[in-house]
Amino acid sequence: MLKRPRADDRRVRNTLWFGGIVVVVCSTLGVAGQERSRKSAPPASLIPTADCASLTKLTFEGNTSIASAAPVTGGTLAASADQTLTNLPSFCRVVGVSKPTSDSDINFEVWLPTLTWNGKFLSSGEGAYAGTMNYTRRGLDGGLDELVRRGYATASTDTGHGASDRNWAIGHPERVIDYAYRSKHLVTVAAKGLIAAYYGNGPSHSYLNSCSNGGRQALMEAQRYPDDYDGFVVGAPWNFQSHSTAGFIWDAQVLSAPGAAIPATKLPAINKAVLDACDAKDGVTDGVIEEPNRCTFDPSTLLCKAGDSDSCLTPAQVTALKKLYAGPSNPRTGESIFPGWALGGESSWRNLVTSAEGPNPLGKTYFADLVYGNTDWDFKTFDFDSGMALADSKAGALTNAVGTDFAALKRKGVKIIQYHGWNDQTLQPAYSPAYYDRVTKAMGGAAQTQDFYRLFMVPGMTHCYSGPGANSFGAVGQQLVPRDAAHDIQTALETWVEKGVAPDKLIATKYTDDLPTTRTVKFTRPLCPYPQVAQYTSGDKNDATSFVCVKPSSGRRRLVELEVGSRAIRSQKLLQPCVFSLGLVHCGNVRIGVLPHCEEVLPRAAWYRASMSLIRS
Repeated sequence: MLKRPRADDRRVRNTLWFGGIVVVVCSTLGVAGQERSRKSAPPASLIPTADCASLTKLTFEGNTSIASAAPVTGGTLAASADQTLTNLPSFCRVVGVSKPTSDSDINFEVWLPTLTWNGKFLSSGEGAYAGTMNYTRRGLDGGLDELVRRGYATASTDTGHGASDRNWAIGHPERVIDYAYRSKHLVTVAAKGLIAAYYGNGPSHSYLNSCSNGGRQALMEAQRYPDDYDGFVVGAPWNFQSHSTAGFIWDAQVLSAPGAAIPATKLPAINKAVLDACDAKDGVTDGVIEEPNRCTFDPSTLLCKAGDSDSCLTPAQVTALKKLYAGPSNPRTGESIFPGWALGGESSWRNLVTSAEGPNPLGKTYFADLVYGNTDWDFKTFDFDSGMALADSKAGALTNAVGTDFAALKRKGVKIIQYHGWNDQTLQPAYSPAYYDRVTKAMGGAAQTQDFYRLFMVPGMTHCYSGPGANSFGAVGQQLVPRDAAHDIQTALETWVEKGVAPDKLIATKYTDDLPTTRTVKFTRPLCPYPQVAQYTSGDKNDATSFVCVKPSSGRRRLVELEVGSRAIRSQKLLQPCVFSLGLVHCGNVRIGVLPHCEEVLPRAAWYRASMSLIRS
């Protein structure tokens, strides 16, 4: 069994590599023809030293073996029955399986460039409940095909079950563990071992870049296995899986009430009303809200006054919309379970609010299979008090990655860049700032956190990609962008890890449409490290250079809605700072009420008015 290269070994190899380059350069001085021909050749340490087929002899941690290893040289690969990949460089395609338990069957592939390796390992991630390799995003970023084109050694896994097995978790607790965290770690170990065997040296740096469940995988790796990677790009993470998935059940219960479902034809009117209330606050009226968590909008303003139409909502629909914006809460304590849907993203709700048939497949699978082990489970019976306790203790204990102590990771020099679209219709975006605030508190403050972990919120982007905002910046599923640290989040991460230059902003691109081949730019916008936001200054409103990143409190007064139920606290002066965390507002040690859309820390002597607003300058 091959041992994983230690960090110390890796540093030595890097030194020898660079030393080797110096020797090569010196040896070719004065031989112009040889010098020109060797400029395009990769360093010796990036050329395979082993035969591809010989990798089948290797075994790794977790009872991992290699089923096949064969060169792909023709530029085309039939990766699966419905996926033929083209324009590929030559590479060694390794197919393996890990069986850490008698009920485990973790399939994976590792692709190793033959002549174009850049010396690094960049793992793909797997969305939703996985079940298949992430071979391609069909011309978009983040699949194995695009990663190997960029020169990375890369890997993907089905996480221990096939997509066709709809009830893979029922009666298979070890497979749940494989999906939750074990598969990604074992495949990472195997991939790095294969790289070392094939090239004669391990990767100079290892990265994981993914979104949604892939973002959860990244945070899980960071928290459970801090030695596996040097840096992570964490997109829209599904890392509070038990709570965010409870939101799907909440939505289904809300929309199944009589008359509550909202026809898709009404969504434009809802979206317009929200944009009219909040779009211009960043200085630009462009159909995108820069800070949805600071937008105040009352759905009651859309109540039909003279009969039902597409421009208004019935009383049942108004009630449903309020509950969707508020998100799930514990009926006994009033505590927020997870944020509700963000204001401004209503145009992407078309398939989410029109039906009363039940939760989406993600919600049904999680609770029917992972929590209750019963395919006949009825979502209408779910109790958001006792049911949440069971979900947290049973499935959540395995699938959640909500730790806040990254001290060990930070000491190792590992970096994290997280992003989340404010129009995300699947994993509610207000969670990311709330989680980041918890990490910031645990790590000793903003400065101590931002020197290894930064969050970038993306106005107008839906789940992982697409949407009306600038939505391409080098992450999975997005249109391709220039591969520099300003425009490409992976390059920005590598620049931070390898050169110590942290990203103070990213430039996101909005193309004229979302097709993979489109390269005509509609506009660009800066993405700012949270809690900063982009603010228009002057010049072309379609150019990122016309915006600056500022602190949210700069030169503005803010209104923050509070929901307090039946409690009536009027004009009470608060003598201690109020802290908003995960949907609750605390003043000193007193919990005042539920706060669905804010994660602010208020100054001393803030004033509170029941059922109205907190106002500060």
